[in-house]
Amino acid sequence: MSITFAPAVVTALGDESVTHVLTAEGVNVNDRNGADLLTLLGLDFDGDYGETAAEDFLGRVLLAQALLDVATDDEHGRFAAREARWTECGRRPGHLAERLTELHEVALQAIERDAVISWS
Repeated sequence: MSITFAPAVVTALGDESVTHVLTAEGVNVNDRNGADLLTLLGLDFDGDYGETAAEDFLGRVLLAQALLDVATDDEHGRFAAREARWTECGRRPGHLAERLTELHEVALQAIERDAVISWS
Protein backbone atom coordinates (compact mmCIF):
# COMPACT_ATOMS: atom_id res chain seq x y z
CA MET A 1 0.00 0.00 0.00
CA SER A 2 1.12 3.55 -0.56
CA ILE A 3 0.11 7.19 -0.24
CA THR A 4 0.50 9.69 -3.08
CA PHE A 5 0.61 13.45 -2.58
CA ALA A 6 -0.29 15.45 -5.72
CA PRO A 7 -1.82 18.73 -6.91
CA ALA A 8 -5.53 18.39 -7.61
CA VAL A 9 -8.52 20.48 -8.63
CA VAL A 10 -11.82 20.07 -6.83
CA THR A 11 -14.89 20.58 -9.03
CA ALA A 12 -18.32 21.08 -7.48
CA LEU A 13 -21.09 19.03 -9.06
CA GLY A 14 -24.31 19.99 -7.36
CA ASP A 15 -24.14 18.80 -3.75
CA GLU A 16 -21.04 16.72 -4.38
CA SER A 17 -17.49 17.43 -5.49
CA VAL A 18 -15.02 15.55 -7.64
CA THR A 19 -11.25 15.74 -7.19
CA HIS A 20 -9.09 15.53 -10.31
CA VAL A 21 -5.38 14.93 -9.80
CA LEU A 22 -3.53 17.26 -12.18
CA THR A 23 -0.39 15.28 -12.73
CA ALA A 24 0.83 11.74 -12.53
CA GLU A 25 3.96 13.15 -10.94
CA GLY A 26 3.50 13.38 -7.24
CA VAL A 27 5.26 12.06 -4.21
CA ASN A 28 4.51 8.41 -3.56
CA VAL A 29 5.56 6.80 -0.27
CA ASN A 30 4.66 3.64 1.60
CA ASP A 31 1.81 3.83 4.11
CA ARG A 32 4.04 4.06 7.17
CA ASN A 33 6.22 6.86 5.80
CA GLY A 34 3.13 8.65 4.46
CA ALA A 35 1.44 8.48 7.86
CA ASP A 36 4.65 9.73 9.50
CA LEU A 37 4.87 12.63 7.02
CA LEU A 38 1.24 13.58 7.60
CA THR A 39 1.80 13.49 11.37
CA LEU A 40 4.92 15.62 10.94
CA LEU A 41 2.83 18.07 8.89
CA GLY A 42 0.10 18.12 11.55
CA LEU A 43 -2.50 16.61 9.20
CA ASP A 44 -4.93 13.81 9.97
CA PHE A 45 -4.83 10.55 8.07
CA ASP A 46 -7.54 7.98 8.60
CA GLY A 47 -6.16 5.52 6.06
CA ASP A 48 -8.22 6.90 3.20
CA TYR A 49 -8.09 10.32 1.52
CA GLY A 50 -7.45 13.94 2.39
CA GLU A 51 -6.81 17.34 0.92
CA THR A 52 -5.78 20.82 2.00
CA ALA A 53 -5.09 24.19 0.42
CA ALA A 54 -1.71 24.36 -1.30
CA GLU A 55 -0.66 27.45 0.69
CA ASP A 56 -1.50 25.70 3.97
CA PHE A 57 0.40 22.60 2.86
CA LEU A 58 3.44 24.67 1.84
CA GLY A 59 3.49 26.39 5.24
CA ARG A 60 3.34 23.03 7.01
CA VAL A 61 6.16 21.65 4.84
CA LEU A 62 8.36 24.68 5.54
CA LEU A 63 7.74 24.36 9.29
CA ALA A 64 8.45 20.61 9.19
CA GLN A 65 11.69 21.24 7.28
CA ALA A 66 12.77 23.79 9.88
CA LEU A 67 12.01 21.46 12.80
CA LEU A 68 12.90 18.11 11.23
CA ASP A 69 16.16 17.50 13.06
CA VAL A 70 14.61 18.12 16.49
CA ALA A 71 11.22 16.53 15.85
CA THR A 72 12.05 13.12 14.34
CA ASP A 73 14.45 10.22 14.09
CA ASP A 74 15.41 11.28 10.56
CA GLU A 75 19.11 11.76 11.35
CA HIS A 76 19.48 8.12 12.38
CA GLY A 77 16.71 6.53 10.32
CA ARG A 78 14.66 3.65 11.68
CA PHE A 79 15.53 -0.04 11.70
CA ALA A 80 13.09 -2.52 10.24
CA ALA A 81 10.94 -4.22 12.88
CA ARG A 82 10.39 -7.94 12.47
CA GLU A 83 7.84 -10.02 14.30
CA ALA A 84 7.17 -13.60 13.20
CA ARG A 85 6.37 -13.36 9.46
CA TRP A 86 5.60 -9.62 9.54
CA THR A 87 8.17 -6.89 8.77
CA GLU A 88 7.64 -3.18 9.17
CA CYS A 89 9.87 -1.19 6.86
CA GLY A 90 12.87 0.64 8.16
CA ARG A 91 13.85 4.06 6.91
CA ARG A 92 17.30 5.23 5.89
CA PRO A 93 18.72 8.39 7.47
CA GLY A 94 17.60 11.55 5.65
CA HIS A 95 14.54 9.97 4.03
CA LEU A 96 12.02 12.34 5.62
CA ALA A 97 14.10 15.38 4.66
CA GLU A 98 14.26 14.16 1.06
CA ARG A 99 10.50 13.58 0.93
CA LEU A 100 9.78 17.00 2.47
CA THR A 101 11.88 18.61 -0.29
CA GLU A 102 9.76 16.75 -2.87
CA LEU A 103 6.54 17.81 -1.10
CA HIS A 104 7.78 21.40 -1.19
CA GLU A 105 8.00 21.16 -5.00
CA VAL A 106 4.52 19.61 -5.23
CA ALA A 107 3.12 22.46 -3.11
CA LEU A 108 4.70 25.07 -5.38
CA GLN A 109 3.25 23.31 -8.46
CA ALA A 110 -0.19 23.33 -6.84
CA ILE A 111 0.05 27.03 -5.99
CA GLU A 112 1.04 27.84 -9.58
CA ARG A 113 -1.99 25.92 -10.85
CA ASP A 114 -4.43 27.25 -8.24
CA ALA A 115 -4.93 23.70 -6.99
CA VAL A 116 -5.14 21.90 -3.67
CA ILE A 117 -2.92 19.10 -2.40
CA SER A 118 -4.60 15.72 -2.17
CA TRP A 119 -3.35 12.48 -0.70
CA SER A 120 -4.72 9.00 -0.96
